[in-house]
Amino acid sequence: MQSKTIDGYKILSGTAEKLFFFVLWLGIALVRPSWLMQGVLCFVGLFFLVQSARSAPNRWMIFLISVSFIIVGTIGLVVVTAREPYSAWVKYYFAGIWWGVTPDSFSHACNTALKAINGMLAIQFAIYRFTFAEALAIARFIRLPNVFLEIVLLSYRYLFSVKQCASEIMMAQRQRMGYNGFRTSLRSFSILLTAVFVKSLRFSMQNYQAMTVRAYNGGIYQPHQWYKSSPKTFGLIVLWAAAMVGVSYI
Repeated sequence: MQSKTIDGYKILSGTAEKLFFFVLWLGIALVRPSWLMQGVLCFVGLFFLVQSARSAPNRWMIFLISVSFIIVGTIGLVVVTAREPYSAWVKYYFAGIWWGVTPDSFSHACNTALKAINGMLAIQFAIYRFTFAEALAIARFIRLPNVFLEIVLLSYRYLFSVKQCASEIMMAQRQRMGYNGFRTSLRSFSILLTAVFVKSLRFSMQNYQAMTVRAYNGGIYQPHQWYKSSPKTFGLIVLWAAAMVGVSYI
């Protein structure tokens, strides 16, 4: 979770307006199967991503990995089957069935992939625009169980310790040629997993002892923050959503 403002997007600084914008963006991306509207949404999402990637270039790597998974997942939608020969761009006979790629199947697969990419961009917008305290406030607003929030909070604390431990061990292994060769790499990676598991177990015991010393009574303090929104911004978001829906009918 990042800070509440990103350079160039201070208009979306309120928690409610960001949540409203995210819900509309995700709903429009997944409901309307319009090529023009999906293309415009993809352009808007990439524009947000470019602006946010100025401070964290690794976000492009996350985007590329997500896109690769989406493309691989939608390859199966391109191929259609039939019992008899039919007109298609590419077709072949296998296991008593005609397999092929038709214009409709290709269009449907591409549209599905574009909708998935737009949905992923909307989720990425929420990840990089909401702070951790805002996310907890939203979770309380939609009345998620406190047990779930405590698990998320503890997992969030564990991530930094586990990541630091894994980075230090991997750096030491690379300096000692621990990943030179396939068998050596497997051995080093197994040692890395074992060390990270032991470190996480020790950290959990230390964390529990620290909570007990501080009079832990079954509940963890959950910081939350709800930033004030502007009515004008809500109006601009509604106009944007109406424009996107209007584009889908062109």
